[in-house]
Amino acid sequence: MMSRVVVTGARGRASGHAVVGVLQNYTGLTHPEASRLFGQVRAGERVVLDLDDEFAAYDLVSMLTDLGLQAEVADTH
Repeated sequence: MMSRVVVTGARGRASGHAVVGVLQNYTGLTHPEASRLFGQVRAGERVVLDLDDEFAAYDLVSMLTDLGLQAEVADTH
């Protein structure tokens, strides 16, 4: 079952380098793709990521939140 991570914003202290690295590790995105997604979040756009692993989705949300993003695992049921 796919898990959906919704990222809705970034606080001013969010580190682009760290966020891009986490996105790459959890999603398999390339650096340019992860950077583009981070730019969308910084611009106030809602970004949705689908992951195959529910536990990884919760880990990703935790890491992104620690890095200054607003993220949650969406209910896909």
